[in-house]
Amino acid sequence: MIGVILANTGSPSSPEPDDIERYLREFLMDERIRQLPKPLWKYLVYRRILPKRKVSSAARYRFIWTEAGSPLVVNQQLLADKVQALFDTDENAGEGRVVVRSAMSYGEPSLERVLLDLREAGAEHVVLLPLYPQSAYSPTLAVVDAFWRAQEAIGWKPPSTVIDNYHDDPGYIAAIARSIRAAGFDAAVGDRLILSLHAIPLKDEAAGDTYRAQIAESVELLAAALDVAPDDITVAFQSVFGRDESKWTAPLTRDVLESWRGDDFRVVLACPGFAIDCLETLYDVPHVMVPALEGEGAVPVVEHVDDVQAACNTRGRFVWVPTLNASDEHAALIKGVLVANSEAFPKK
Repeated sequence: MIGVILANTGSPSSPEPDDIERYLREFLMDERIRQLPKPLWKYLVYRRILPKRKVSSAARYRFIWTEAGSPLVVNQQLLADKVQALFDTDENAGEGRVVVRSAMSYGEPSLERVLLDLREAGAEHVVLLPLYPQSAYSPTLAVVDAFWRAQEAIGWKPPSTVIDNYHDDPGYIAAIARSIRAAGFDAAVGDRLILSLHAIPLKDEAAGDTYRAQIAESVELLAAALDVAPDDITVAFQSVFGRDESKWTAPLTRDVLESWRGDDFRVVLACPGFAIDCLETLYDVPHVMVPALEGEGAVPVVEHVDDVQAACNTRGRFVWVPTLNASDEHAALIKGVLVANSEAFPKK
């Protein structure tokens, strides 16, 4: 039996400050995330960052929280369930031959807990897929590190496959292209397409991180699928951590949108590096990106997190393309990525 783990960064267990602090402590002290020598970084995290961040982040998390919990955790579980259903009805896999689970690097469901579950289920091979189409040192390798640590912790080291990116997968490119077209993007009438991806520290790039090279390949393939020139697609970055923005990949999405504020073309924004909606999309798009384009004070009025997409897209010039989330198309492409990149799966 094959055990599949769809993994992501994670989420606090609630939008309350104490739970956010617990989550951020685990996240920020990860060796892949740490930005300074450990003693100094630990001092800054515990004495400076956490006391302020847990309070400011609480309001942000409350905005995106649903009755079912964290959108990231909930939607990733829904995605895992759909991928499971596809394997169950695949005559090449057979019902019960593949078990799909959702897990997080930080918080719950933890990789350790999921590996224990797969061991109990009788998994003979484990396939780990971090849900970052373009791999980067900080998020992707943090997941991989946590995966190996969890195996050590429970004393179980089954044969394993790690799929560290799927930036050029045909199913991924097709799904992103279709979502952009479905949102109404039309280059012929002057629409401007901007792709907003998570920023990474420049020090990681200097150390050999190929994140931006993978993004460039994705853009080239996406441009062909949309029948536009690669140069007609603007790539920008978001979610910089800390005060010194010069140490992160640029340009920042916020800055690009501000530079377009006086123009009259429509802006179509997609976040193809985010597989599932999370704080960086559900909060940052309405509170940072819409005002950057439309002007200060232009934050959409949102009654419920489910209304964020519609509220942003009523601004006139701004169109937000939804992430793939737990769509049927996303489940199908994830299954395709798993089968194509692991010898554990039987091929037709």
